[in-house]
Amino acid sequence: MLAVIATLHCTPENQEHLVSALKTLQFHSRQETGCERYELAQREMEDNIEIVVTELWESEADLDAHFAADHFVRFGSQAEGIVLQSEIKKYQVVQDS
Repeated sequence: MLAVIATLHCTPENQEHLVSALKTLQFHSRQETGCERYELAQREMEDNIEIVVTELWESEADLDAHFAADHFVRFGSQAEGIVLQSEIKKYQVVQDS
């Protein structure tokens, strides 16, 4: 299983637009094969808004399919120009014994 943590930053003026686009992405992503979890969280920083997306995927193939999905590509177009900075990290989930 894979965990993905994506961190996005935007201006307060673009927060509503970005969160709306992320909620649409979240809705469609949760319906994808292999998506176990897809959550959004946000906080106000000194001069911008930080939004964190946490995801759990069954396999690398499921995650690759997610990145290629129409709704993910569409989100990329919507986010272009309003995301100040972004970072995506992938982790292997440590399974319970």
